Amino acid sequence: MNEINFYSRDEKYGWLSNFYRCWEEVDREYYPTNEHYYQSQKTLDPLIHQWIKEAPTPYLAMIAGRSLRPRHELREDWSDEKRCEVMLKGLRAKFKNPVLRNMLRMTDKSILHENSPTDLFWGKKGKDMLGKLLMIVRDELK
Repeated sequence: MNEINFYSRDEKYGWLSNFYRCWEEVDREYYPTNEHYYQSQKTLDPLIHQWIKEAPTPYLAMIAGRSLRPRHELREDWSDEKRCEVMLKGLRAKFKNPVLRNMLRMTDKSILHENSPTDLFWGKKGKDMLGKLLMIVRDELK
């Protein structure tokens, strides 16, 4: 099986990254990247949600989302299951873009991996959940 590794949005397969700039619409709201969408869903506080949604860069959206404290700003139901549910919803929205949708389809049966050096949940060195969810979206688009 062919494997595709991605991490930086500047690489050949960087469009698979959550940091890749591509507007997506989810629940009648627009987000500049999937990272903005995902991180904004970690809170039920409308002001924090809005700040993360409008963060100047996906990196700042990530930092803001990671800084949310349990029993304060972080939503109580933020489990691994919820994380995957939210990410899958965002990926489905991202790949409504016809160009990205076609590019994802063209990865055919390749195994997709986020080649993060540190992320043990989303990345290849851990549970590899981002790659797995991307392949689910790809299968849905066939």
